[in-house]
Formats: sequence, structure tokens, C-alpha cells
Amino acid sequence: MKQMRTLDLETEFKRLEDLIAGSKNFFLAGHLNPDGDTIGCMLAIGSVLKRLGKKVWLFSQDPVPDNLAFLPNARAIKSRLPASRFDVAILLECSTPARGGALEPVLRRSGKIINIDHHKTSEFYGDINIVEPHSSSTAEIVYRLFYNMKVNISRREAACLYTGMVTDTGRFHFAATSPRTLEVASRLLETGFKFSHVNDLLYATKARESLKILGRALESLELKAGGRLAVLTLRQEDFKAFDARSEHSESVINYGLMPPGVKAAVMFREEPELVNVTFRSVGHLDVSMVAKSFGGGGHRNAAGCRLKGTLQAAREQVLAVLTRLVQ
Repeated sequence: MKQMRTLDLETEFKRLEDLIAGSKNFFLAGHLNPDGDTIGCMLAIGSVLKRLGKKVWLFSQDPVPDNLAFLPNARAIKSRLPASRFDVAILLECSTPARGGALEPVLRRSGKIINIDHHKTSEFYGDINIVEPHSSSTAEIVYRLFYNMKVNISRREAACLYTGMVTDTGRFHFAATSPRTLEVASRLLETGFKFSHVNDLLYATKARESLKILGRALESLELKAGGRLAVLTLRQEDFKAFDARSEHSESVINYGLMPPGVKAAVMFREEPELVNVTFRSVGHLDVSMVAKSFGGGGHRNAAGCRLKGTLQAAREQVLAVLTRLVQ
């Protein structure tokens, strides 16, 4: 695994700027079950590259969630891998290449691999690694890249980056929100995009399936470890009952932190042959290390992993570790 000191970050930015200037064909991908930060960054970078005269292929193995379909050019994101070669492959929010899905065939045909991420568990697998764990979001990092490149961000690009920032900070609620985060957000607003409309689409509009899944998850709520640990569980039959998809459970985990006294929350989402596990915590309780111990990763207060096997086995393994953590 490649290592890089924080002091080298500006060098990495400059290397990426030079690589973009000298390259023609780009492949962009984000992580599985994409969120607002991943999709927003992909669309913003793709738009800027096209304005610079570059050819771009946008890829997401899992489909763009319905609540993000309003973003400009979201339909351009493809779910099939191309057979062509690329000068540069840019992976967004992928702590490892595997987080992006079955990307290996394309990565082998790419001249350079770029890793842009803000998770502290990110591995430095790229030829260029722009990893900044203190950033609120990958969108904040991408804005910095555009600023260094002296790019005049369009309203559509600003809307994409704002979506990444506002979703990954929980509407600027999470501790990773910094003065720089708010400064970047204000500069995006200066472009004149309709941020209140974006907020309405993200937070004041919920699909029927999302509301039904939220209700089922709240029915499953358990409090363990003397009320310090909240557990939510969604089974495959819950999704089948409402004709819902995994994206409809986005943000459900955050409700686990609402009961007074809860220090950490975990949500188990059963899928065919595996279980998706999502963690949240408050204060200095680090759930990223728990996620990493099971092959996942993330932030101190927000992380996740996937476990092969049954729901019961996943619950037993994870709860044993979490219970010790919150004691």
C-alpha cells in the first residue's frame, strides 16, 4: 500500500492538474450504493472535463438513487463497463478499488489511477492520491481542485457539489463541518443556483417506499448495552413488501442516534448472500475501526461494511464488538 504524507497533498493536486491538462480520455467511478457526495462529485468533474474538451465515461455499478436523479446530466451515468482504454481513471470515495465494484478490467486498461477520497480508512492505491480526512466531503476536495485549476464553476456544477456537501455533512450538522466547509458552500451559492430547491428535493421529498421502509426500520428498533447502543434491522422481505430498493433506506440509520443516551447506532440490511452494515456514533466514539475490522471503512462517526453470510451471523459478530465499544 502506497503511503503519502499530508504535506504532499498540494503536490498531488498539482500532479493531477498537470495530468488532466495532458490527457484526453477519462473514466470516472464512485462507490457501490452511491450517495449524494459520490454522484455530485462525478457529475461536477465530468462536466468540467467536458468543458475542457475531454472525453468522459461516467460509471456507477449500482444505479443513481431516485432522489438524486434531478442532478444535471445524471442520466449520463452508465451501469456498464466500457471496452475502451482510458488515459486516466478517477475513483471517488473508494477507500479501495473494490468499493467501486468490478472495476478491475477498466483499471488495467487505464494509464493512471487517481484516488480522491475523504475517508481516513482510504488506502493509497492510486498513482495520485488526494486523500484529505479532515474535509467534510469529497465535494469539498473537488472544489479545491477546481479552485486551483482556476475553473469558473457553473450553476449546474455548483448544484452538484453543494449536493455532495450538504448530504455528507447532514445539512452541515456533522462534526466534520468546518469554517472552510461553510466558506466553500457560500462560494457555491454565489453562482446563483437554486439551493432551496435542491434542499426541497433532497429533504422535503420522500418516495412512498422510503417512508414505508423507515416505518419498518423504526419498528425493529432495539436498545442494547443499557440504552447506549441502538440497533435497526431491515430484512429482504421488508423491501419486497413495499417493492423497495436499498436506496430507499438511505439515512434511516440516523434515526438510531435520536433516543437519549444512545452513543452508537447500527443498521443491518439483509441482501442476497450478504448483509450491509451501517454505523453511526456521537462524540469521540470511533466506529470506523469497527467497520475496518470487518473489511469496511469510513469516518469516526459514520462508517460501514458488508459481511457475507446470514443476518443472524452478522448481528452476532458485529454486536459483540459494538457492545464492548460503548461500555
